[in-house]
Amino acid sequence: MYRYLFFDFDGTICDTSQGIYATLDDTFSHYGMDVDRRSYPLWIGPPLSDTFETLFGDRDKAYEAVAFFRKRYCEGNIKLTRLYDGIAETFSRLRAEGFEVCVATCKKEEEAVALLRSFGIYDDVAFVSGLVYHVRETKQEVLAHALDALGADVEECLMIGDTVFDSEGALAVGMDCMICNWGFGVPSQLTQPNIVYFADTPADAAAYIERGRA
Repeated sequence: MYRYLFFDFDGTICDTSQGIYATLDDTFSHYGMDVDRRSYPLWIGPPLSDTFETLFGDRDKAYEAVAFFRKRYCEGNIKLTRLYDGIAETFSRLRAEGFEVCVATCKKEEEAVALLRSFGIYDDVAFVSGLVYHVRETKQEVLAHALDALGADVEECLMIGDTVFDSEGALAVGMDCMICNWGFGVPSQLTQPNIVYFADTPADAAAYIERGRA
C-alpha cells in the first residue's frame, strides 16, 4: 500500500513546454547556436546541465549556459507555465484521504515551489525535493534525498511521472513508478519493470492509488 506519492513536475503537474522552449530559443540565440527545435521535447525531464554539456561539449560552459537559461526563464518565461486540468483536484483529494503528496523534480527546487504556490496547490504538498546544482541533479538523487529526509520506506512510495527519467530514477532507488500519458514522454517506449500503471488523466491516477488502499 502506498503512502508517499512523488509527483514529477514538468509534464506531470504542469505543462511547462511553452516557457522552456522560449527560453531555449533565447539561450541558443545568445550563444549563436542553430539548434533543431524538434529536439526540445527530449530535453524536458533530464538535468539541463547534462543536455547543455552534450551540446557545448564542456561542463563549465554548460553550467554557464544553465545560469543564463535560469535567469531568462525566471525573468518572464516561467509565467507561461500551465497547470494540467485535474491536478489541483487530485492533490486535494489524495491529501484528504491521508496520502503524503510530494514533488520530486529535476526542476530547480525554488522554481517548483514558486509555481506550486502560484497555482494554489502548495498547501496540499507535504514535501518538495528538487534540483540543487552540484548537490542533487538526477532523478535518482532527488528521490534518494526525499526518502532520507522523510524517513520513508521505499515500499510505501510511488513515483508518478511522464518520462524514462522518472521510471529509471525510481527503479534506481527501488521504487514503483506510474507513468502519466499526458506528459512529454512516449509511454509505448517505456518498459522498465517497476512501472505499475499507465494513467490517462490525473483522476485516473488517483483512482489507481485509491484501489491499492482498498
